[in-house]
Amino acid sequence: MSNPYANGFLTATGSSLGLATFAGQGVTFMNPNVKSPYSLRWNIGVQHTFSNSLMLEVVYIGNHAVHLPINFTQLNGIPRQFLSTLPIRDPNQTYLANSVSNPFFGLANTSVSANTSASVAQLLARFPEFPVGDTASGWNGSGGVIEQNLNAGSSYFNSLNVRVQKRLSHGLSFTFNYIHSKLIERVTWLNDSDPAPEKRISPIDHPNRIVTAVTYELPFGRDRLVKLQSRLVNGLFGGWVLNSVYTYQTGGPVMWTNGSTTSPGDYVYFGAPIVLDNRMADPGVPAFNIAAFDTKSADAFNYHIRTFPTAISNLRVDVINQWDPSLLKRFQFTERGYFQLRFEFFNVLNHPIFPSPNTTASNALFGTISGAQANRPRSIQLGARIVW
Repeated sequence: MSNPYANGFLTATGSSLGLATFAGQGVTFMNPNVKSPYSLRWNIGVQHTFSNSLMLEVVYIGNHAVHLPINFTQLNGIPRQFLSTLPIRDPNQTYLANSVSNPFFGLANTSVSANTSASVAQLLARFPEFPVGDTASGWNGSGGVIEQNLNAGSSYFNSLNVRVQKRLSHGLSFTFNYIHSKLIERVTWLNDSDPAPEKRISPIDHPNRIVTAVTYELPFGRDRLVKLQSRLVNGLFGGWVLNSVYTYQTGGPVMWTNGSTTSPGDYVYFGAPIVLDNRMADPGVPAFNIAAFDTKSADAFNYHIRTFPTAISNLRVDVINQWDPSLLKRFQFTERGYFQLRFEFFNVLNHPIFPSPNTTASNALFGTISGAQANRPRSIQLGARIVW
């Protein structure tokens, strides 16, 4: 502790190395020309009142976001003309891994120039004095020359919103909401040599969402439809309120990254239909047709331009289908004070939400659903509170 920097401080190189600064090292830098993302939004709607307590509203909402930041942009990839476009592994692409004479040898003390030989892929890189950002399986978002937060992203959102609302009358109130929407985004790269980010269904796209909330004061008790004048009978059967919340939501798309989001791989896809069954409950049984893919490691693409999308609109994770009712009993002990007893049920029908299937082609669990349940199982709780 008395001498925490025994070797002194590293002197900043500044601009003394010129273009050789960080040569041979992976480089990550922030976008030097940051722009502020913004959204253009438009909407049109109509409301109609059917009675003093019943209303219908229909609204269209659109949104276009621009200058969205992209997390990782690989700038040191292999030029596109040297990558394979075959639908199967190209055996001729192995030449990119071959070693050839290194023209940078001895020019600087870096990992790129330390050896007399270098790979063809390294020398074909856009900036060969830095580590190549492409691997045999795809572009690398954690090596090479990475720019963060490049403002090249965008998105489009369109939705139809329907709301039916009944205000409290005769002890009943309810709200019904339905949203039909679509969110398209361009915020990731399918290949580092692509002219624009991948256009895909967003991971947070949920085309259909229904939420209903109902409150009903049961018509039993004093001054109710079914009058209970007896204090004892009213105390037992009067003052009950039924609440109900039901939620249904389409799941988001399955993400086909074949690895990590920073270093996505490609799929050897035969073109057969991929039929997804999110309710596949048998352990170890694939939830989709894995025979549509070649999962052999020896057949994996090698220095290839990916065309298989990272999201497919009709292949989605499990839906939300949940009903949460509750029953309340109110015991009035003064004009303003009362004691409330609450019986609350969450996911009363015990509908589980299964996680997304495994989408790593080389994994033994490819296609199977093995993660934990994504929502809470059925739970019941009893609560009480005093209001005065």
